[in-house]
Amino acid sequence: MSGHPSPSKSGRNLPSPPVSPWAAKHHKDQIPKGPLDDGGDAFSAKDPLLYPESSFGSDIPADQPLFASEPSMKAAQEIVSRHIATHKFKNSAAIPSRDDYMLLLSCVSTAGRNYNFNPGAYLKRAREETEEHYFKTKRVCSRPGPKPTSHVAIAPAPASKQPKRTIKATPTSSPIPRVKRTPKATAKASPSSRLMTYPAKGRSETPEVRSQGTKRPEDVDYASLPDYSPPLSTLPPNNPKSLKADWQSTNVLDLSNDPDRHMLHEAELNLAGTLRLSCATYLCSKRRIFIARLHTLRIGKEFRKTDAQQACKIDVNKASKLWTSYDKVGWFNQKHFEKYL
Repeated sequence: MSGHPSPSKSGRNLPSPPVSPWAAKHHKDQIPKGPLDDGGDAFSAKDPLLYPESSFGSDIPADQPLFASEPSMKAAQEIVSRHIATHKFKNSAAIPSRDDYMLLLSCVSTAGRNYNFNPGAYLKRAREETEEHYFKTKRVCSRPGPKPTSHVAIAPAPASKQPKRTIKATPTSSPIPRVKRTPKATAKASPSSRLMTYPAKGRSETPEVRSQGTKRPEDVDYASLPDYSPPLSTLPPNNPKSLKADWQSTNVLDLSNDPDRHMLHEAELNLAGTLRLSCATYLCSKRRIFIARLHTLRIGKEFRKTDAQQACKIDVNKASKLWTSYDKVGWFNQKHFEKYL
């Protein structure tokens, strides 16, 4: 490094890099003086020291290594003793011995030392190990898998036991000619008879006979059913419309001559006539409804319209109207069935 700065293109002298402490310490006499010492320009001043001499560890001996060496066996023993004394284990069987600790401390990686001893041989061995592992993996992956299970052919259907019928053709000498049919001669009808008869087109010669379905037997045997109905005295007196039902038909059935009329309340007669039920059919439906109501009370179930429809043997709409009328007067209340529970 030159003591005098080299002039730039502009003709001005620039300062040189800082002087190292070693050069400042051992070669003070060899550092030339700059022009600033002789009263020169400010740009040609002497470079300041980057590190002062006091920042260097002058107290450190020259023979001491930069990095501390590995701990000695005595220091390792002290570290292990301190660790065992400060750590408490709940399970005494799991406490490592002192030899275990010392074995752990003696395990030191030698990869760096082996590499520094012979870098080429180390890299060659590492490459061989990598290739060997790669080829082992490739051999395992290239092994053929289990053979797919072959599909079992479906057995053919068993042949039928009945022998096939064979039709033997009878040889004929010559085909039999077909006889032409001639229509029968009919007498011509007069014009007046034609006007009095219906056209034959679209009508069959024999009249159609319509099949009539079997009529459903009426449910009238009320005497065979137990009577759990509430007493008629629970109905409001002098009110024949207390069991009134909304029905779309205005053709009320006349029950004035019904033989079972005396068994019905006046309000029930109006209800049965509106629904076009005879007194016997009404009594059967009524008793079936209250039999179903008692059954639901015994099993703890709510009594709904569907239950009444399933219990009766009449039209479901009429059974629904009976349920609505009875529910309106409170005949489904549990107090009417306490004696049967």
